[in-house]
Amino acid sequence: MKSKLLFPALLLAAFCLSFTMNNSIGSCYLSFKSATDLRAAKPDRLPDDAEKFRLVKTGAGEVKISQADGYRILYYNKKNAPFVNLKVELSDPNSYEQDQKNLLEHLNYMNSNSQGMESKELISLDYNGYKIYGLSRGSIEKGSTLGTFVMFPGNNIIVYFYFNNLTPEFRTFSTLDEYKAQRNLFMGEYTKHLASCK
Repeated sequence: MKSKLLFPALLLAAFCLSFTMNNSIGSCYLSFKSATDLRAAKPDRLPDDAEKFRLVKTGAGEVKISQADGYRILYYNKKNAPFVNLKVELSDPNSYEQDQKNLLEHLNYMNSNSQGMESKELISLDYNGYKIYGLSRGSIEKGSTLGTFVMFPGNNIIVYFYFNNLTPEFRTFSTLDEYKAQRNLFMGEYTKHLASCK
């Protein structure tokens, strides 16, 4: 009798464990501290009473992006200015696929409705087995955010990379190409950390 009950109990435990593992933000996403010439601040967690979704604009109107949990980490440059705003969010497992579609539609909408962008199409980058999508300005002279990128590594996780524009006295780049080099270096190093993190 015990053996008949043991197998279903093991299956249930395995299911619960897999759900737990896929329904939390792993420490690897938050432990990257070796970005070149940048200092990581302590992660800030989304408040418990925060909305479990947010609205974003697309060509078809506003759509929801679920956010069951989330963290923000600022990365400061040598002039103590926040150059990178990294956000790691957990989607509702039932919404993850739709969240990805909605976010890409949102980025396309932002890119097509903004002037002076780097490309008419979304930028697509590949680093260390991870695909990253985003948009970036074609000049460092305008806008509070120079680049917005998103990555979907699986396990209901969404990683956002925001690259802040800074006034000239707080920048560590002086040209568009230097900004892009720092931008790409950060995403390359972050994904390398993820690929090797256990």
